Amino acid sequence: MSFRFAVIGDTHFCLAAGRDTRIADSFAVEPDYRRYAGMAENLERLGAMIAAERCELLISTGDLIEGGGDDAGEERVALEVLGKAAPAFFRAPGTHDGGLARAGRAYCAFDRGGCRFILLDYTRWNAEQREFLREALASAAGAERIFVFGHPPLFLWGRHFFDSPRFREEVGALLHRYRADFYFCGHTHNQAVSRHGELIQVAGSAVGYADGETVPLERYHALPPQDAEHCFYWGIAEDNAPGFVVVEVEEERTVLRWRSFHNSAWLELPARRAKPSVIEPPVFPEPGEFRREDLNQVRCGWLNTFSANKGENGSLLTLNGVELGPIPPNLCYAGRRYVMLPERALYTLDVENVLEIRFPRSPVFAAGSFSLELPLLDGRILRSAPSPELFVCGECPDFRFAAERARRVSPGERVTLRLQFPSMR
Repeated sequence: MSFRFAVIGDTHFCLAAGRDTRIADSFAVEPDYRRYAGMAENLERLGAMIAAERCELLISTGDLIEGGGDDAGEERVALEVLGKAAPAFFRAPGTHDGGLARAGRAYCAFDRGGCRFILLDYTRWNAEQREFLREALASAAGAERIFVFGHPPLFLWGRHFFDSPRFREEVGALLHRYRADFYFCGHTHNQAVSRHGELIQVAGSAVGYADGETVPLERYHALPPQDAEHCFYWGIAEDNAPGFVVVEVEEERTVLRWRSFHNSAWLELPARRAKPSVIEPPVFPEPGEFRREDLNQVRCGWLNTFSANKGENGSLLTLNGVELGPIPPNLCYAGRRYVMLPERALYTLDVENVLEIRFPRSPVFAAGSFSLELPLLDGRILRSAPSPELFVCGECPDFRFAAERARRVSPGERVTLRLQFPSMR
């Protein structure tokens, strides 16, 4: 007998009504709701796709709504849509969720299909909830599977300094101790499936551009190293291929199916806690081949940046001797930040390019995964590999996860990176 459920996260549902959605500033610093309002129909379409799966329950890993507008009204619409997608709907609160998710105790545990389900409230993580999780895991010794749901990842494959250290460390230790099977999460808006010891982590996102290509996570992020304990199966970059996951448990076998509007993926475990016997990642676009002569097609381009700065900026980016300006301001290590290349910089582009960075004067910052992106006149896009270097300055809890792999730098320090176009012949 099989049991099937679905997981969706980070829908960030919001409507244009009551919001100024006109473009008023650089895309890099625009508020997110101006993009998300245009993605509102994703929720209805994804809800219909989930309903067609005939799951017994649907679980959200948080950020059901964007917030900042008519929170109650938009939450009501979102709950109505997802409430029709499965006979039962549960949610683990995220940082953007409205009052309904936070009324009373928002964490819980229950059993379905012989499995234990545990939903955590990341927004109110404390010692009481930690003890609840311990008891819920300890009492699940006889369950066929243990599925845990929270908002932030326990392991970051992209957005390296977007950390939640206390939650990650305390929850991760308990899941390891009591041998949980799966941990489902969101928060980073990139999607990734990975294995950590016996635990499978599934990070999902339902916010993004519905009809774009499925962009691999490694296009914009330098992935952390893998080892015997940490294995990366596949990942999708932020704002791409909004989707959901269906999990089917049938005796010893567990099947995880990821679905978006135009793509799908598959992971199958033949037995509990076994390594996957089937791994079918999403279909990603071929990188293509480029020649050095293609640089003559370039008429514009930009430098992608990931950074977080907790104080004064004063930074400077210089490409091949041409000043680009400061690292874009950002309070957290999020995506969608870039610097446009001035025309003088376009003339200097080559297979290998030199990026000089003068870091902020702030005592606390992090930066990494710099890459070049160049549209060509023939419609293709030439992209450099993201720089593998990560940099960190000062002490910040958000940075703890990646800090041990990063190079320690000082306020105002200068470094030099090389950005290469690896597919160019």
